[in-house]
Amino acid sequence: MVVTVPIVFDKPLNIWLGLVLLALLLLQATSGILMVRGRRSLFAYHVLNAGLIAMVLGVHAFYGIGIWFFDFRYG
Repeated sequence: MVVTVPIVFDKPLNIWLGLVLLALLLLQATSGILMVRGRRSLFAYHVLNAGLIAMVLGVHAFYGIGIWFFDFRYG
């Protein structure tokens, strides 16, 4: 079974997902720091962001591990 990694704006999707994941992780850390400093109203966004991180991480890992170990193709 050959799975292809989609190309978006001349780069593989797993590259873009890695950048999105980095941004989501920075937002997660920022909201966590702000909540510790007293902005408890951010908890709903913090939980939502955790779910987004899990979803993006799953797809990013699927393509990354597939490329590295299982001979996924680009295109």
